[in-house]
Amino acid sequence: MNYRAWQLKNADTAGESALLAAGYGPLLARVLASRGIAQPQAAAALLEEEPPLSDPFLLKDMDKAVARIQQAIENGETIVIFGDYDVDGVSATAILYECLTNLGAQVRCKLPTREGGGYGLNRETLQKLADKGYKLIVTVDNGISAIEEADLAAELGIELVITDHHLPAQQLPKAVAVVDPKREDDTSPFKDLCGAGVAFKLCAALEGCEDPAELLEPFGELAALGTIADVMPLVGENRTIVKEGLATLQDTLRPGLQALLENAGYAGRPVTAETVSYGLAPRLNAAGRMDTAAVALKLLLCENEEQAAGIAARLSEINTSRQQAEQQIAAAALEKLSADPARVLDRVIVVSGEGWHPGVIGIVATRLMEKYGRPSIVISTENGEGRGSGRAPTSFNLHAALCACAPLLLRFGGHSAAAGLTIEEEKIGAFRKAINDWAAKEYPVPKPLPLKLDAVADIAELTVPTVQELSRLAPFGSGNPVPVFLLQNAAVDGIWPLGSEGRHCRIRLRQGGAACFVSLFGTAPDDLPYRMGTAVDAAVEVSIFQGRGGPMVSCHCCAMRPAGLGNAPAEQAARFDAFLSGTALPDDERLACLPTRADTAAVYRMVRTGNVFADDLQPLFATAGPENTGKTLASLTALEQLGLIERRGSRYQPVEVTGKKDLSSAPVLRRLAEGEG
Repeated sequence: MNYRAWQLKNADTAGESALLAAGYGPLLARVLASRGIAQPQAAAALLEEEPPLSDPFLLKDMDKAVARIQQAIENGETIVIFGDYDVDGVSATAILYECLTNLGAQVRCKLPTREGGGYGLNRETLQKLADKGYKLIVTVDNGISAIEEADLAAELGIELVITDHHLPAQQLPKAVAVVDPKREDDTSPFKDLCGAGVAFKLCAALEGCEDPAELLEPFGELAALGTIADVMPLVGENRTIVKEGLATLQDTLRPGLQALLENAGYAGRPVTAETVSYGLAPRLNAAGRMDTAAVALKLLLCENEEQAAGIAARLSEINTSRQQAEQQIAAAALEKLSADPARVLDRVIVVSGEGWHPGVIGIVATRLMEKYGRPSIVISTENGEGRGSGRAPTSFNLHAALCACAPLLLRFGGHSAAAGLTIEEEKIGAFRKAINDWAAKEYPVPKPLPLKLDAVADIAELTVPTVQELSRLAPFGSGNPVPVFLLQNAAVDGIWPLGSEGRHCRIRLRQGGAACFVSLFGTAPDDLPYRMGTAVDAAVEVSIFQGRGGPMVSCHCCAMRPAGLGNAPAEQAARFDAFLSGTALPDDERLACLPTRADTAAVYRMVRTGNVFADDLQPLFATAGPENTGKTLASLTALEQLGLIERRGSRYQPVEVTGKKDLSSAPVLRRLAEGEG
């Protein structure tokens, strides 16, 4: 069961009071204080000042990179920019291409494809470039791990200037220059630039800018695209790049970006980091996932409005194909898991399918991780070989897990939260067992996923002025998330369908005389387990939208649970899941999950009322007592194992049976009673 552990930040009432006295509104003051910004001076620095951009020559090897590129320009050498197929890589390529051409360089761009060697430099590409006589390659957003490829480039007479932002291995590739803020010997002050950010700094160095901010007008919007799309922390220098980049993007002079905004339905509307994350980046990314990233690069560099409109329309079509492929593969993966429920109990979910599009399996892995609350790896097989993509919650090290399974893999790479792999199809079963055996040893009882809350708020405080003031914290993203407020003990006062097909909910919550409307996506009214009058706690994000009568407060519900339930059910559910997965619990924890006959009978009676919702059992936990969550889950499992109940739609329902069933014969109850792993 994937139940989140709500984590409310410690309130700083003294800091909040100081900020209120300085003129900040209650919501903004509370959020700032909870995030450790408790002094008016610190708040003013964050909200009113932009961090300066540091000297690009503070980056290790920047002087060498500039010297070699300037030499190429003076000698008329063709410079090959080798990028990546995601938004960051394409944006970085576009920035450097424009800069170099403005300096009079002869430039060619090369972007990898998922089908033609995948991410980063590869031997085939290097050989082709050498055969064409190219002598200098500048990488952007890749190259730091290309150890063998760099050796080959040297053999072929190609010099490399590597610019990247990924974590290096102990050994650096052989190159004229390796510019990467993550190098151990790099002393530059800001380490969280994306690939486009590093390319931006390279351009500032090439242009001889005393202040890199001079280049924010021509290149800031491209650098902002890469920074947001690559989910970099929006703090420090990134905050300056993104704020200025978004301001430029609002009235962009680039035909390609203007066409993209229009095609995505954002023309004339405020451009925010969310605009990029949910509107622009998916369309640009779709090119590299489903077709070729060259289409996205062509759009960013396009100078003709009519041509740009056509490319933007093409990207929209590709994105639609990406969405369809993602939905089909997700449905197929869920069907495979449903056909073999034991696989859902794995500590690491591994699912594979023939011919699944490799460009979207990472997105599907993310959806499975969010649904089941555990690491998930999706593998596409073809011609006896599988290409996989995995995602993991912050509490799990996916890269370490793959390292432990290295003998079964042809290739793998990535980091703790996301990784890719290549494997022989016949070894997928052995890989699933090996990675789960490792996870059972390293993470016997996984922690529930966290839901981080900034502060408690009363509904009466959610006014247009107080919510509008929160926008001063923008741009929002990694490192500076949208504030999430906890509404405590609010009564459900109205429920309506939301959306043309009624697949979502609009709920009115009330505290005394104050009420607000919240949207809950992915749950239809009939599937909502919280009926009229129920007291709930709700985690919400707040914003302003323009209604018919002017600006109004909008609330998006991130999560809901019975008022005062607490985190005990989430923790017990994670422990019970671990038990089902084979973990041998200590005797006291195991016996705490063993229900009596009366406990199971009470759960069965609740099922017969038709009010036990399979996707959200929290109301049942509240009724049975949060401290009895393990027993409640064991009862449900036993009843299902004995064929006394089944899931129909969103609810558990009783099954008509003839004859008596021996409750103690349920496998889960036998294991709990006998202490089996």
